[in-house]
Amino acid sequence: MTHRRRVLATLRHEQPDRIPFDLGSTLVTGITKNAYVNLAQAMGVETGPIELCDTIQQLPFVCDNILRVLDVDIRGLIPNFGRKNPRLIDNGYSYSFIDEWSVKWEMPKGSLYFSIAECPFAGGISKKAIDDFPWPDPGSAELLAGLEDKAKAYYEQGYAIILENLCAGIFEMCCRVRGSEQFLMDLAVDPDVACCLMDKFVELKIQYYRAAAAKLGEYVQFVREVDDIAGQETLLVSPKMYREMIKSRHKMLFDAQKRCFPEPFFVFFHSDGSIFDIIPDMIETGVEVLNPVQLTAKGMAAAGLKSEYGKDLCFWGGGVDTQSILPNGSADQVKRNVTERINTFAPGGGFIFGTVHNIQDDVPPGNLLAMVEVFKELRDYH
Repeated sequence: MTHRRRVLATLRHEQPDRIPFDLGSTLVTGITKNAYVNLAQAMGVETGPIELCDTIQQLPFVCDNILRVLDVDIRGLIPNFGRKNPRLIDNGYSYSFIDEWSVKWEMPKGSLYFSIAECPFAGGISKKAIDDFPWPDPGSAELLAGLEDKAKAYYEQGYAIILENLCAGIFEMCCRVRGSEQFLMDLAVDPDVACCLMDKFVELKIQYYRAAAAKLGEYVQFVREVDDIAGQETLLVSPKMYREMIKSRHKMLFDAQKRCFPEPFFVFFHSDGSIFDIIPDMIETGVEVLNPVQLTAKGMAAAGLKSEYGKDLCFWGGGVDTQSILPNGSADQVKRNVTERINTFAPGGGFIFGTVHNIQDDVPPGNLLAMVEVFKELRDYH
């Protein structure tokens, strides 16, 4: 069975020959730079020069040598957006850059990530300001340059292919350009302007889908759509606010994806945190694949997710406790945890093995090798 057929079978809730595996195909299923270097050394694999696919999170492209040794089933296409290779400013104590959305990012030297330092709409916002803002062109030829040849090669090699999105989700992007606290207040006290800003990101994303489908549609089975609308304990907005202000806009995005990309195509949605209360809403919007499956968040126990939504959703991620056990546990604890996750999620298909979000710098390479070892022992369906 080819990699792509294996993935498509599990997405259709069939049991393929074995559980598919993902590492590094997206900006939320990757591995940070130092952890990547440590893993490559532990595996004895030559990576070649390290190139970042996401400067903000310090994520490198995972080299083909590692992907082949690990037998990863999915390949990702990363557009040429600003976070991929920005022009960094050395401030002496930090590095900074301004992305194509006019958001300033900064990372103190010796730190692990970039954080938002300045937001373009922090000082105020109006419908006119939204209309007049110099938005980037989501259909620019440069954005997708070089991806068609990669996609064709991956497709001919039999891999499933996922395309990264234009930017973060509509809720997240509004928080980035306005400031999180301010945008949350906008939703409550100035909903017309808040919705106008979200609608602008819906418009830009749909333009991106159209441009991407025209070049890559015959090769791609997913576009990574995203909106982190929850924390560890609860949603960042109430279920009522989500249903009244955000849900219909998510549906517009997913409907547009289905119109733009030919079958077989599946709606992939990434949202961290405790999202259990709105999973039925997500299914109603058209979500077919849920990631990262943050099992340590409130209400997100694996058994409950599988029993409640295993017929409606494919779970992509959730293969190991990435918050606690993977960085801090023993190799045996990692193996037990992975075994529990596979025993819960794998029956009947609908499970793509991967970590919960990106593997961080503090994860010992021995624990990653233990994760892979037990996965390979248990991945075959019998």
